[in-house]
Amino acid sequence: MFQRTSSVSALLACTILTFLSSAIATELQVGKAQEGTLTNGKAVGYTLPLKAGDFVQANVDRRETELIITIYAPSGEKFRAFRIDPDYTSQIVFIAPDAGQYRLDVAGTEGSKSGSYSIVVTKIVPMQQRMSPPPVPQPESPRIKQLNADLNAGKPNALADFWQEVKTRTTPLIEPIEGDSQYALATFLWQGNSATQDVVVVWFPYVRGWPDDFRMVRLGETNVWYKTLRINRQERTVYRLAPNAGFLHASRNRDQEQITMLMAGSQTDPLNPRHWLHDPVKPDNPKYQDWSAYEMPDAPKQPWAEKRPGVPEGSVERQAFKSSLLNNERDLYVYLPAGYSAKNPQPYGLIVLFDGTAYVQGRFGPPLIPGSTTLDNLIAAKRIPPVVALLIDNPPGTRDDELACRTKFLEALNREMVPWVRENYNVTRDPHNTLVGGLSFGGLSAACAALYYPQTFGNVLAQSGGFAFTPPKDDNPLEFKNNPDEQPNWMAQQFIASQRLPVRFFLTAGTDEVDPSGRGQDILTSSRNLRDVLLAKGYEVHYEEFYGGHDFLSWRGSLADGLIDLLGNAKAEQTTAQKR
Repeated sequence: MFQRTSSVSALLACTILTFLSSAIATELQVGKAQEGTLTNGKAVGYTLPLKAGDFVQANVDRRETELIITIYAPSGEKFRAFRIDPDYTSQIVFIAPDAGQYRLDVAGTEGSKSGSYSIVVTKIVPMQQRMSPPPVPQPESPRIKQLNADLNAGKPNALADFWQEVKTRTTPLIEPIEGDSQYALATFLWQGNSATQDVVVVWFPYVRGWPDDFRMVRLGETNVWYKTLRINRQERTVYRLAPNAGFLHASRNRDQEQITMLMAGSQTDPLNPRHWLHDPVKPDNPKYQDWSAYEMPDAPKQPWAEKRPGVPEGSVERQAFKSSLLNNERDLYVYLPAGYSAKNPQPYGLIVLFDGTAYVQGRFGPPLIPGSTTLDNLIAAKRIPPVVALLIDNPPGTRDDELACRTKFLEALNREMVPWVRENYNVTRDPHNTLVGGLSFGGLSAACAALYYPQTFGNVLAQSGGFAFTPPKDDNPLEFKNNPDEQPNWMAQQFIASQRLPVRFFLTAGTDEVDPSGRGQDILTSSRNLRDVLLAKGYEVHYEEFYGGHDFLSWRGSLADGLIDLLGNAKAEQTTAQKR
């Protein structure tokens, strides 16, 4: 009985002392530093009111002496303690288990000298905010805000005037952000009807992001559906709009059935007259086969892709070519510069590009990338020497398989196609003046061609190269899922494992060519990884990132950049360079 009374008395005395001490202690506040001085080994106390689950972060400057920070719970019991000396961080963090008044005592260690210090609580994060991230503020279009205000004010013609203005301006509506010279607002619009339940701005599956991140919202009860995005002022890309696309699962896995449903109803933006990739041969309604395109105000110019008056034009010859190694037949296109002569004493440099029909006039109408025009302009401006270009097509249905770094195709390239162009045209045999290049899988195949045959190809031009892909072995079928041969960063690993080769590189990747699943298996990440590996191995690398996605609209400009960097500098002293 005596012992119990003594324990109760001791607890009561402790509680009273804690209360009296707290009453005179300074309360800590977020962001407000408290200066203090320790003398005669006495502790200095502070209070901090907290809610259950609060995360607390504080910085302590010990200055002249070692410190012990002791934290007492609202009950008065010792909760945590931190030693602050050169071997420990000056930052303390803890989570409050209960709500109430916490006490922090600052004291010197045993035998330490007196000295000054400061303590500041830098952050208190409530449990609710930690459990579910705060919503990201969505950019707001000034024009949409104005329309909403006009509607709320009862202006009779506000909606009709808005749609009339949109038809004049075209979409997306581009609006500046005050004080921001790097980004602008782009608002995509859809004029809905009674059947409209939702609309998605589609860049997928050309990565950029997950479709649900680009779902439009409806302005009140009007027919205005919109999505405003903060986009870099240098962006250039293509997109579609998909009404009533349905919700795609938040798992962010690339479910092919979901992608199929998304793309089935996607169409060009009816408020944007600029269309892209039109195929006049296809019988389908153009709005379901074309894409819409837009350029932000500061999108880089593409001066070499436009015809210029007075520039001598080269010619393109089309030849049927049968491969004995591959047992198939394809079209080869050969670009000859203006004034080409088979008897010229100095052989012409050689460019080999995959996806040949992308560069020439064909059934798709104008070329997706004006290859002849670009070469004509660069040669006339003396940015590159006169060159011959071999543009290689693929037999129907074989493109992905052949360009997936297949050793049989690359053997045919080296043993059949390049010898053929050398035998029939006056071109170099010097790998330093021979370039191999391509887009997407073509970029992957170009890097593989130089890796396997550096004695033939001394320059690689890879635009948005598919370096995240692991080629299946030649005996295995092409697989985009569940590839048993898959390895992370396969292309980079090949160059890590090989000796340094006499090859120069020009690599590009788009800032939107990312993996929405977060696994990093994308063009942007894999291109950066390959760049870093090549630089570490001592290669000459020219690297560019453009603001855009996986499309010809951007590639038509960066083709010229690569040709200038690789062929225009062919006789210059080699240097390691990076560009962005």
